Amino acid sequence: MSTRRILVHNVSLKLGETEKDLQRALTRSLKVGRQRIRGVEVRKKSLDCRRGRPPRWIHSVVVETEEEVADRLFEKGSAKPWAPERVEIPRYSGSERPVVVGTGPAGLFCALRLIQAGALPRIIERGPEVVERSRRWNRFIRGQDFDPECNLLYGEGGAGAYSDGKLYTRVQDPRVPEVLEALVEHGAPKEILTDGRPHVGSNLLPSVVKRMRNSLIERGAEFCFDHRLVDMVCESNGTGSSVRGLKIETDGNTTLWETETVFLASGHSARDVYRCLADHGVPMTRKPFQLGVRIEHPQEVINAIQYGDSAGHPHLPPADYSLVARGEGGEVYSFCMCPGGEILPSSEREGYLCVNGASRYQRRSPWANSGFVVTLEPDDFGEGEDPLAGVALQEQIEKDAYEAAGGNFAVPALRLGDFLRGEISSDLPDCSYPRPLVATDFSRFLPPFIHAALRSGLQELVRRIPEFDHESAVVTAPESRSSSPVRIDRDAVTFESTGFRGLYPLGEGAGYAGGILSAALDGMKAAEAWSARVHS
Repeated sequence: MSTRRILVHNVSLKLGETEKDLQRALTRSLKVGRQRIRGVEVRKKSLDCRRGRPPRWIHSVVVETEEEVADRLFEKGSAKPWAPERVEIPRYSGSERPVVVGTGPAGLFCALRLIQAGALPRIIERGPEVVERSRRWNRFIRGQDFDPECNLLYGEGGAGAYSDGKLYTRVQDPRVPEVLEALVEHGAPKEILTDGRPHVGSNLLPSVVKRMRNSLIERGAEFCFDHRLVDMVCESNGTGSSVRGLKIETDGNTTLWETETVFLASGHSARDVYRCLADHGVPMTRKPFQLGVRIEHPQEVINAIQYGDSAGHPHLPPADYSLVARGEGGEVYSFCMCPGGEILPSSEREGYLCVNGASRYQRRSPWANSGFVVTLEPDDFGEGEDPLAGVALQEQIEKDAYEAAGGNFAVPALRLGDFLRGEISSDLPDCSYPRPLVATDFSRFLPPFIHAALRSGLQELVRRIPEFDHESAVVTAPESRSSSPVRIDRDAVTFESTGFRGLYPLGEGAGYAGGILSAALDGMKAAEAWSARVHS
């Protein structure tokens, strides 16, 4: 008898039930005999903890059943055909070795796709390899000097290597399973393949990145660490400009790398790269970006808000949230929520300060933190057409925040209640931030319209959820690197810069991604577009 594989959504299990109970729940949901359902495979698992009902695990499942049963379920809308799409990779048989700048997710997965296509890329990274990066970063956390080329932003793995490692996106793309499978192949937990909100964690991502790098080297890639892009060599003609090489600095010396293909995945904080591109007239455009604060609570407070009477259940993970409130002048919304996490300094320069959130895979920290941001439109950056006006605004805010807290990467902080009332805290609660907290008037560094929007939005949020204004909730700032304020213009089909032949801007730094997974997808697509074009 012919069979079909089908996809079934919304199969529910109570807390404490295991995947052994899944087939029973599945047959009950579909009203089909258990003997007619075979090969149960969980594709997605998400926690439903909406208020007013006990938390439940919701599954999407692929199963095999007879064609007759499948057709009946399709007619009822209870299931869909399961036909996963795979991407055909254009083949490359030439001898050119394209250069990839940056080893964040966009750069690494671009390099992976180039290898799969048959090219042998050279990958440069301004910071060190990940083991040395961890050593230097931990020395800074313990109070030693800051390293401008080795921090949460620069070094192997990019900014994502020491973050929460979130791996979800709204983008529906057949490459998503490929990215997750590649991460698992190199040491990430298998649970990310089915978790509805997968994450790897700051403790596991570095080793995953290292294994991925070694795998790429075995297949012909070349990695060069502590190599910083300082300039491009270009050739102009009647139809525009073309890349002819890169000037690379290492150990204080500058050398010329000849190349006609550059995949630029330098991240949204390599501001010297933006300025280099501007000097060469590479077309760039202002784009909206987000700015705000990062708020931390005891994790048990968030658990109680989200889980109600079920808080403390042994089968519940540390709770997260996604919140939106209407503020004065626009929406205030949570960003990069890190349950069981910590707040860290996330700057690449002495004298400038911004914060970000991170968490380990098990999320066992006693704190939970999240960014709360508002969106700035290009007109908010000031008058004129300077594409780097948003970068200048970020820098001014970060410089003022550093100075307001007294320097040495101390962070401006207030109790949430004091922030809402416009008062300066007389004392501050315990916090995960590894450097000192300094009670500071946030108006010293936040633009007035941002400050007002955040306060009014958070006040509205507290009216809806009074428990959010907990006595131990602390606000730190600024959260200013959530996205790039610049888009490096490129062709929508070829991924090539609209002004420079051979330059392929990628990922978050180019303004085309917003997280690890979307950046990885962007890198893969750019490599595919290049490989297809050189054979056209």
